[in-house]
Amino acid sequence: MADSAPVTTRPEVPLTVVRKLIFFTAAMIIAPVSCFFILQNVFNWGSIVSGGTAALVANIVLIGYVVAAFMEDTEEMKEKKTK
Repeated sequence: MADSAPVTTRPEVPLTVVRKLIFFTAAMIIAPVSCFFILQNVFNWGSIVSGGTAALVANIVLIGYVVAAFMEDTEEMKEKKTK
């Protein structure tokens, strides 16, 4: 019998996609939490206003990720059409 190594196929994920995911993951954690504590402790706003603003910031980061993902898809489609 021939020695056959198990073939593992992993999808190739571009490095730009990984970097973008890491950036937006960090932004999703850091931006709302820091917004909450800055508004509550520095500006002495109530926790309801600070929490609402933190939720708004989280949604802005999420929308930014969706827009960046769509922009990436349209760039890939343009490259495929030109080939």
